[in-house]
Amino acid sequence: MITISNDFLQIGFDSSTGAILSFRRIGQGPFDAGYEAIHQPKLALGLSMRVPTSEKRNRRVLSQDQKLSGYKILDGNKLRLSYQEVIDEAGASLPIHTEILVELKGQEVSFSMSIDNETDCVVEEVAYPCLGGFSHPEGEKPFTASTAHFQGGMTSFSLSDGFPNPDYWGTDWPTVYRTYPMPEVSAPFILYTSDTQGIYVGVHDVNPNLVSFVHEYKPGYSDSKHSRLQRDGEIDGIPAGFCMSVTRLPFIAPKEKKELSPVVLSLFIGDWHQGLEPYLNWRKTWFHPVPRPQWVNDADCWITLHINSPEDCCRYRYTDLPELMRDAKKGGVKVLQLIGWARGGQDGDEPYQDTDPKLGTKEELKAAIREIEEMGIHVLPMCKFKWADQSTKEFKEELMPYTLKDIHQSPVQFGGYGYQTLLQNVAGGSRRSGFGLCHLSEDYRKIALRELRKILELEPSGIMYDELANPMLLCFDPNHGHRPGACHHVGSLDLAKEFYEEGKKWNPDFFMAGEGPNDAMSQYYLGSYLRSFDNGSEPIHTPIWKYLNPDLYIATCLVGSDDREMVNQCMTYGYAINYEPYNFKGKVSDVPKTKNYILAALNLRRKLKDTIWNGRFRHTQGVSVELLGDPAEFIYSLFENKDNGDKAVVIANQERERSILVKPALKDGGSFSHLYFVEDETVYTPGESIVIPPRSCCVLTQK
Repeated sequence: MITISNDFLQIGFDSSTGAILSFRRIGQGPFDAGYEAIHQPKLALGLSMRVPTSEKRNRRVLSQDQKLSGYKILDGNKLRLSYQEVIDEAGASLPIHTEILVELKGQEVSFSMSIDNETDCVVEEVAYPCLGGFSHPEGEKPFTASTAHFQGGMTSFSLSDGFPNPDYWGTDWPTVYRTYPMPEVSAPFILYTSDTQGIYVGVHDVNPNLVSFVHEYKPGYSDSKHSRLQRDGEIDGIPAGFCMSVTRLPFIAPKEKKELSPVVLSLFIGDWHQGLEPYLNWRKTWFHPVPRPQWVNDADCWITLHINSPEDCCRYRYTDLPELMRDAKKGGVKVLQLIGWARGGQDGDEPYQDTDPKLGTKEELKAAIREIEEMGIHVLPMCKFKWADQSTKEFKEELMPYTLKDIHQSPVQFGGYGYQTLLQNVAGGSRRSGFGLCHLSEDYRKIALRELRKILELEPSGIMYDELANPMLLCFDPNHGHRPGACHHVGSLDLAKEFYEEGKKWNPDFFMAGEGPNDAMSQYYLGSYLRSFDNGSEPIHTPIWKYLNPDLYIATCLVGSDDREMVNQCMTYGYAINYEPYNFKGKVSDVPKTKNYILAALNLRRKLKDTIWNGRFRHTQGVSVELLGDPAEFIYSLFENKDNGDKAVVIANQERERSILVKPALKDGGSFSHLYFVEDETVYTPGESIVIPPRSCCVLTQK
């Protein structure tokens, strides 16, 4: 075995194949015994590829068939692995020269790779590094694998009994993909967390290129009815366990040499907050967001309003908008996200941004926006540029050449959405559908900029780009000016910069928000619109995005008629409150109970805005809140004033019928001097423990 180590980590490789046989922490603090990530080395994995031919698409280069041509240890904590050739599964030698540099850097290990393709085929897929036979620390709960979801929280699955087996017909054993930049992976990392420790795996690429974290359980379930896994590491003498591969689609052309962005692994102690540290440290080296307009610092309450659908509901006319916003202002609203204002209604006639004569004239909409802005409400028209509605007359005339193409040169389809009518909600009905549009095409981006200018002519404060988290990833059209198989989200980043620069020409305080921008695009889309309900994809919302990017302006929707718990969540996590009565088709006055509680919450937040609104969000770091008594649903977060460092803790009791007793404590030994409750104007002096009424929220401050 080839081994390199430093004061924190040791990693070992098979001297024949280069597979990773051992990955362990070698002693820090109370964990001196260390943790060995590879529990079943018989499943150890190294380099694998797919190199298709015209006769065989799935020509595999398997890890176990590879032979190192050489290795060299550099400075004790660096290792260079070399493959002069690779061997396909039929035993054929392929002149694909690969060099891998493994480097230990403190508590992290970095893998860089260079591939020189001397074949006449395309190297389509490369998997490395791979952890074959890895598992959680002994004595702790099985790993949970988590990624940052575009809705602001996490999406997770367990590496234990119940491990999912989606699309089982297309794989040899239970397999789960988590692919960036898909909606469920909005930053290029994945975390494996147990009780007290875990593993971080991240691809440190500043551009949103595709990477997939592929999870397999080999050789399969022992009991498929209950998705049960083998316990002893073997099934009938066959090695059993989990394998994870960092897999990319670089499409390295014949006679081309390509460098792949580094992959970083870390064995961390703590929970997901500590697991994020390698990503956060790297992020500081490249993340440079554009300045945020000053007005956004006070825009803590939204309303989202849908005024038309592709089925011509024509709910409101442009001239109705000022009166609707006078009603909204009584509920504390400072931002209007306007949906369905353009021709075709919401998700119709995309990506065109002309006003709709069914709703009024362009001049009427412009006048309405001016009147709304003058009353102190900033208008963000919703727009979308990711797909083309094929039912428009312009589709064939203008947009068809810029559609995304798959490897067979067929346009990548987009199914559209159903609104209001049954016919729109059944297959073969009246739904608007179409095709994805390639943002790597400069010519298409010129069209998108032309359409943006139509919005800018209305003089709003900014835009809200819907569905930035776009599941359509690749394009193979040879006429778009990019390499085959390129991830067109890289073009979306270019478009974001172009949109921002164009918007600034019209309005120095131009603000761009979007639905779930990935981390790279949030340098330009400084606001994120999301739905942070507790639901199937995330049973309890975890504010990972707010922790990852505390300066990201996040608005989350409230659709309930008595939505106290969502208001409490907004208070606790620093989210803007977004009214959406009747699923964003109603008025603020339609939900008086929600409105009254929002006003009380806003009154408290605005009183303490320097800390709990404009302060730095720390989530549960730096504070503990102990629940005294029976188990209960509650959430809490720490905020720090950016100017003087004063701390505040927001605690929300999400129990519906009973009060809770909690004991908060700052980990730096500091104390609180003031206690505030929503719906109570009295300022209290806090004791050691605090009673919080059901469905309510309190704030403790140091001043």
